[in-house]
Amino acid sequence: MLHLLEKEFIGIGEVKGFKFKQIDSTTLGYIYLVDTGDSIHYEVFKRVNSPLCIDFKKRLYSETESKESYPKSNSFGITAWCCNKLIKAVNRLEAFKEKEANCDK
Repeated sequence: MLHLLEKEFIGIGEVKGFKFKQIDSTTLGYIYLVDTGDSIHYEVFKRVNSPLCIDFKKRLYSETESKESYPKSNSFGITAWCCNKLIKAVNRLEAFKEKEANCDK
């Protein structure tokens, strides 16, 4: 079973108070609108699945369940990007498909 990302949420940590709203998704990635309170931008990133942790103290992970995770700040520029215009985010998400298609050749 795969646990998907929330469609809307309020950020914590480095992005505390930011409002995130999913505006597009494909099998390869997501676009979220991010409202910082002062500005709006878009974050586009590749889907990343990881095993679901079932016991944090013992560091035990499920063999049958996984979850998607929102990228950490060190993922930006690698598997995630910030865009000031929606069209740029859409183009970046579309580029994921093109890059995958080229790898299949």
